[in-house]
Amino acid sequence: MNLPKLAYLSLHSNFLHGKLELEMFLKLKKLFSLDLSFNKLSISSGKISSNVTDSPIFMLSLGSCNIAEIPTFIRDLRDMEYLYLANKNITSIPNWLGRKESLQFLDVSHNSLTGEISPSICNLKSLAHLDFSLNNLSGNVPSCLGNFSQSLVNLVLRGNMLSDLIPQTYKIGNALRMMDLSNNNLQGQLPRTLVNNRRIEYFDISNNSINDSFPLWLGDLTELKVLDLSYNEFHGDIGCCENMTHTFPKLHIISLSHNAFSGSFPSKMIQSWKAMKTSDTGQLQYEQVSVYSRSYKPEKFSAAMHIFYSFTISNKGHIMVYEKLQEFYSMIAIDISSNKISGEIPKVLGDLKGLVWLNLSNNNFVGSIPSSLGKLSKLEALDLSFNSLSGKIPLELTQLTFLEFLNVSFNNLAGPIPQNEQFSTFEGNSFEGNQGLCGDQLINKCIDHPGTSSSDDGHDSESFFEIEWKVSLIGYVGGLVAGVALGTTYSSQVLRWLKRFF
Repeated sequence: MNLPKLAYLSLHSNFLHGKLELEMFLKLKKLFSLDLSFNKLSISSGKISSNVTDSPIFMLSLGSCNIAEIPTFIRDLRDMEYLYLANKNITSIPNWLGRKESLQFLDVSHNSLTGEISPSICNLKSLAHLDFSLNNLSGNVPSCLGNFSQSLVNLVLRGNMLSDLIPQTYKIGNALRMMDLSNNNLQGQLPRTLVNNRRIEYFDISNNSINDSFPLWLGDLTELKVLDLSYNEFHGDIGCCENMTHTFPKLHIISLSHNAFSGSFPSKMIQSWKAMKTSDTGQLQYEQVSVYSRSYKPEKFSAAMHIFYSFTISNKGHIMVYEKLQEFYSMIAIDISSNKISGEIPKVLGDLKGLVWLNLSNNNFVGSIPSSLGKLSKLEALDLSFNSLSGKIPLELTQLTFLEFLNVSFNNLAGPIPQNEQFSTFEGNSFEGNQGLCGDQLINKCIDHPGTSSSDDGHDSESFFEIEWKVSLIGYVGGLVAGVALGTTYSSQVLRWLKRFF
């Protein structure tokens, strides 16, 4: 390869296949960035000499390349800062990787890593992004991961077999923006020192075995936008004290589903969720996190790596994965399904004008469906199924023109299903399990009375009966009075008439 001045080479996301020797690239004395990721290449580094310290490469991306181990020549690259090795076959992290003090970005996700996370990883003092997700790592989360680097922005360990407690120590003033520990076997309580992560905006601890009460104190994290505590062992009230100071001012998404929360859904807390009320999309956008930036002399090349959050939620009856959540910044969602929450559905939910998803299913809610939900003009999905709700379906819900998914099944609702173009798109399974409901979507059709409104059938039929009874009574009384009067006037004539025949 005779390209002596080549400094930047990117061949990612093509259909390249076959074997490729990395040695040819290391001979390019100006090459500082090499990206071969997302091809079908088999990368070989077996012939590379360990003496490659004269190579200027500091950005290396080999994601989805067919490699079985982290190439050893990386150990001798003096200024390595960016290393992307999302793959299938890498099984271990070599100890020498912990000596790459210049490393800022390390992604070894989607591999076959086993064993424990070595504490030597905490020697990477410059690290801003660490992603070991979707591997087979076990053991504890090293305690040093809570405070080893003041520059760490993203910590992603989801989809492993990590156990025991979450690290207890977090330095005040740290740079953490995102922490994803979901889909592990973590236990115990959430460490109160998490409140030191003042800049964090994404916290996902779902699918673990955390046994704790609702962490109301997380409301002090003024940048927190996404909170996912689902599929754990949280319990007790989602309550708040009278003098509530924990307000969750920028919260966009909260998922508390599949826990053991009980008590009511507190109106005061809902009223504090200011970001869900706004119509100003500028206030909803996430911070653009760039975990890597550098100028390479003499070419003056600068590079930045933007990190996207990945979020999983049950949406419209399906499990949805959003790989680039920041692009859905206007997505506002509440999911408290599959708990033991009781009482009435708070009317103040209707004040959350930006709400897109609302899932209150599989709880113990009673009372009627608040008509105030009809004010949620951006709502796309509403799930109230498997509760003990009663009364009619409010006509106000027909105003939700963006509503694509509705489920009110298995409650105690009665009366006619509102009929308009929007509701006609919902099938019978959206309303089943309500013996008192009737409508075109169900076997139980509604019987309309001429001249009456379907929304007031019960009231109008009662009024009709009342009027009919009054008319009959008036006729009877009038006839009685007339009969008495006539009898008095003609009584003698009647007697003579009777004697004639008898």
